[in-house]
Amino acid sequence: MCNTVVRKKIEYHCCVIVLWMLSQSCGQPLAAQGTGTTYDERLLFQGMTGITVGASQQSWNLKDEGTVVEQSAPTVISVPLSNRILLSVANSPAISKLDTMTLQGIADTRVGFSYVVPGDKLWVNGGVSVPTGVTKLTENELSIATLISETSLDYHVPVFGQGLNANLGFAYAYPLQRRLIVGFGASYVYKGEYQPASIEGFSQMYKPGDEISLNAGLDYSSFSKLSRFSADLTVTNYFPDQLGGQNFIQSGLRFMTIAVYSVKWGPVTHQLHVRTRLRTQSELYNSGVAEKFKSSQHYEAEYTASWSPAEWVSLSVLGEGKLHTGDQIPFGVGFFETGKAQLASAGAEAGFSITSWFGIAFNAKYGAGSVVINNITQTVTGVEFGGRGRIQF
Repeated sequence: MCNTVVRKKIEYHCCVIVLWMLSQSCGQPLAAQGTGTTYDERLLFQGMTGITVGASQQSWNLKDEGTVVEQSAPTVISVPLSNRILLSVANSPAISKLDTMTLQGIADTRVGFSYVVPGDKLWVNGGVSVPTGVTKLTENELSIATLISETSLDYHVPVFGQGLNANLGFAYAYPLQRRLIVGFGASYVYKGEYQPASIEGFSQMYKPGDEISLNAGLDYSSFSKLSRFSADLTVTNYFPDQLGGQNFIQSGLRFMTIAVYSVKWGPVTHQLHVRTRLRTQSELYNSGVAEKFKSSQHYEAEYTASWSPAEWVSLSVLGEGKLHTGDQIPFGVGFFETGKAQLASAGAEAGFSITSWFGIAFNAKYGAGSVVINNITQTVTGVEFGGRGRIQF
């Protein structure tokens, strides 16, 4: 169903990251003022500039569909244009296969920037998604796209092309006290129209609805700095998606929360990451009449334990659980359900610092559970393995 394919939303949530980064810098000017030392603003993007190239293979076996395999090579380049401006470019070639069907190409290219306003409390960010990705899918490609765009399966390239998109936003952080940083932000995302399919009877232009988001968060570290807690709330309003110039579907108001707690016991750092995505009822427009339907609700948790047996090596293990309800879309005299999922996974990662400026990492993960896609319940098992290399400037 086209709803599953063309309405995959790209999320822009950075408040927790901004709070972390600004918490590193907010204290530096204050300390400099008190001691007379010189504040070096060149440290703002320390550790964030460089080139990361990855390679990954993900496969999920769906009982009634077969095995969907995706190979991808995500690449991210981050370059400081000045001490306060960071430019990033990201893309990923990928190939997805199901039996004899194939969907391949490169994804849309994301060009983004970040600017830290003097004072180090206000962060302006924005960017453009250049439409380099594949659109105008054939019927076979559309079948694969329906499967890889299922959120719970978490394919690295769930959507290849979505036309020209752009976003602009800001985040403001303020230290209430030395160990407590609070912040808020706002962003607007523009989404251009594109032709999602070239099959007979579905050649119209599709325009996903623009988005407006408000964001608030906090970051707290203990006096000993052995434990840390971050929380983030984002509220997003979606404008109606349009098909052929007419309102087609409108997502309900979304409330997304992220909470992260980490604590170090001896040589091991434990981290618990909890996420929820809750949406109000969505609307499907049929001949100008709006029909409301239940939206998918997401509950996810991930536990990670990591340690470094040596300065040049880091090891981690993780466990993850996902519980998603489904979108229940009006269809005939009943409902068409998709997106419901119950999944559990476990994995491990090993990272190696080869030099002070170059490192590599390898990861593997296994998952199992059930997913409802296009009104059909699928028993699924999946594996993922891959690696990445990073050159740091």
